[in-house]
Amino acid sequence: MLRIARIVLALLITIAPSSATWAADLGTQLMLCTFKLVNPKTQGTVFVLTREGDRPARLLITAAHVLEQMDGDEATLVARKETADQQFERLNFALKIRREKKPLWTRHPTQDVAVLPVELPPEAHVSRVSLALLATDDMLRANEVHPGDLLRCPGFPHAAQFEPNAAGFPLIRLGCLASFPIVPTQSTKSLLFDFNTFEGDSGAPVYLEDPRRVLAGRPEPVHTQLILGVVHGQHMIDEHFRTVYQSGQTRHRMGLAIVTHASAIRETIELLDAAPR
Repeated sequence: MLRIARIVLALLITIAPSSATWAADLGTQLMLCTFKLVNPKTQGTVFVLTREGDRPARLLITAAHVLEQMDGDEATLVARKETADQQFERLNFALKIRREKKPLWTRHPTQDVAVLPVELPPEAHVSRVSLALLATDDMLRANEVHPGDLLRCPGFPHAAQFEPNAAGFPLIRLGCLASFPIVPTQSTKSLLFDFNTFEGDSGAPVYLEDPRRVLAGRPEPVHTQLILGVVHGQHMIDEHFRTVYQSGQTRHRMGLAIVTHASAIRETIELLDAAPR
């Protein structure tokens, strides 16, 4: 059973051609396919997943409000290319997000999710992470995803002010799954993720990787890799104050990210495929 799980894992994640051998863990692979999207009005996080077949192979996924808040027909995708000495350098290129003011992305009708087919420059280094890792309700149940599970997220906190590195890679942060219940996702709509998210993190993927997950009825541990969803926003609390000479309001972060379920990403892709070409 464990050998079969490893074979399936190898089929789900394939590494883009490279002069260097990069780790097959999901964290590294999402690091290599998560990018900053920049526009004069706003910035956010996007990630690119891959599928086989004659349909659009590369799909850019993000929170819908990231694209909707951008002005004009283009944004700049901060990609990366690999150098001869196995280093990375920034590769900016113009990405069409509208044509004659009409969105090129497909939006989920009720959830904050958008999907945009993209063609990346041939020199762009992007890993091939499969759409099959988007967690369905059955996958969440089969892998016994539960409150307290450690989740991770690559993103660009305060993307307009903070540059974590010259090549344009995101930062990966860690927290736990804080809410319950998780399924059915059609009813719960989102989950809470215990990590301090900021402006710029919207659109980032949230994933679970456990190389030795113990499941009921399984004689040996399994390697679980799931994309649970996309960062939508954060919870805040407003505090009103009054002193002898002043009054006002201050806002505090609660350290809880709101994550839209991966099932909504799958539904958005289905809408994209159903649309006339």
